[in-house]
Amino acid sequence: MYMSMRAMRHLGFVGLAMAVYWLAGLWLPFASIYLHGDGEQAAQTSLKHQMETWPRLHFLTRTDRIAVALQKNPWVDRVSVYKSFDGSLRVRLNYKRPIMRAITGRYLIDSRGHSLATHVSDDLLRLPVFSGEPSVLRQAHRLWVQLGIWQSRLLVISHDGFSGWELLFDNKVTVRLGTKKLSERLLLFLKVADHWSLDRAVEEQVFDMRYNNSFTHKKLSDKQALSD
Repeated sequence: MYMSMRAMRHLGFVGLAMAVYWLAGLWLPFASIYLHGDGEQAAQTSLKHQMETWPRLHFLTRTDRIAVALQKNPWVDRVSVYKSFDGSLRVRLNYKRPIMRAITGRYLIDSRGHSLATHVSDDLLRLPVFSGEPSVLRQAHRLWVQLGIWQSRLLVISHDGFSGWELLFDNKVTVRLGTKKLSERLLLFLKVADHWSLDRAVEEQVFDMRYNNSFTHKKLSDKQALSD
């Protein structure tokens, strides 16, 4: 009988604590919630939606629990959370920076070469397209890093098992790298691009770098002249 009464008291305390916590959600909401951090509009929208739809988020909610939950958002790199004396919640965020989007529209690639599992919204369509299997996205990232000033000119980076890697830039320059010695071949192209001032090129042309320390170069205008 003694153990039974003790168990009942314990259950009573647990029930009371749960009731107080539930009522706190009604009586002690945060006066306001501030999200600090610069990132893509899609990232900020995602975090704002997560906070607005959080069930029973109130002043008694532990900040470490909030931080852990926000860290699971695919856009979040680092997060810190604290409560302010004015009854508000302050969240400081470092967002991941996307550099490419998958052609499928199902994920992005961030600046560290990791996939970012999120829908590609319209405001992210400006990003270069990655066309290839997820298993090679780290190699796509390594090539992107090596591009340097040509990063902003990249439109598409594609890969298939037969012909290998190919890059298309916004001035109609196509670069074929093949399947091996990718870094060396891309470095050779970048040297040629600098020497020939290809950043100012407007003609459609193809650089085939799939040779040992050499390459071929074709302009579409040359083909048209021959056909005429």
